[in-house]
Amino acid sequence: MTKLIQLKLLKIKYSGDSIGDDIRVEIEILNQSLRVDKIIKIGATAETNKEIGRFETDQKIFKAIARITAIEKDLLFNDVGSIDGNIEIDTSIARPHQFVYKVQIKEIRSVLGKNWGKAVAIFEITLEAIVAEAILYVSFEQARNGWIWARKKEDSKILIDLPAYLKVKLEAIDIKRQHFTILEGPWRDTRASVEIQKDGTSYFESTNRHTDPVYLLYSLSQKTLKYKNKVYKVREYKNDPQPWKKTLYDIEIPDYYHKAGRNYLDRSELAPVWFKTTHPSGNRYVHSGANSLGCITLTEVERWDELCKILMRARKGDGKSVGTLEVVV
Repeated sequence: MTKLIQLKLLKIKYSGDSIGDDIRVEIEILNQSLRVDKIIKIGATAETNKEIGRFETDQKIFKAIARITAIEKDLLFNDVGSIDGNIEIDTSIARPHQFVYKVQIKEIRSVLGKNWGKAVAIFEITLEAIVAEAILYVSFEQARNGWIWARKKEDSKILIDLPAYLKVKLEAIDIKRQHFTILEGPWRDTRASVEIQKDGTSYFESTNRHTDPVYLLYSLSQKTLKYKNKVYKVREYKNDPQPWKKTLYDIEIPDYYHKAGRNYLDRSELAPVWFKTTHPSGNRYVHSGANSLGCITLTEVERWDELCKILMRARKGDGKSVGTLEVVV
């Protein structure tokens, strides 16, 4: 099972001789890096709790080398010390792992080729690693019109549509693909995989950008859809044989790329993203467009993206809904 390792710079302790108090610490590991500038007095400890990076692994033992550099900044002389620190993490252990490294900086002064200075400062660098299940989310920045396409199951050529911000659990990584289980939405509990992009980047991110559930108010008489203080014009379906009932509906996580939305891509990047609502029969959605066949259709297409981005991130907590729609007169 793939695990996610979050590595942080926890604190910096300054001991030994005093060589100055304007300190910079740089850490680089597996192409991820962190730079921290601190004013630290001799004998003091600076709490940082800054993330260096997040690393995915399917190995029981995660090994890496951290390049740690400490710098005392000065107008004339920057005194520098660095070490390579070994990191070894048993990913089966859930408790935090801590690593302590000591970086020495020898004060150097030089004028006209002459060097002096015997002071040696010691910087004790504490790193902390936390191991967790590799929970990831479809990156909005990597999605096209709000969607990415994944291969259903390991041996299938069937493609399924996954909306931005969808939650997945990473199961394995190989040279070409990331393999995962979908944790929410209409494809919940489905195993799928997606290719790693040519530049090595992933379609997923580890940051959870989900927000609280939304509440939308649909007025049949005013032909408006309201979210907080924003009001959107909508089109009704005349002579609807199954009109909307004045009640509450769940608004579901987007199900698939709706091709009808491509007609409006010149005015809305997210036009193919529709939100299905629970209904006694038929398929009714909240979406943008010019015509309606019973859905709640926002005719102000240019405003769809602002509402759609809010809905895509929202979660009700049931693994399938983003919020609630209330229909009133």
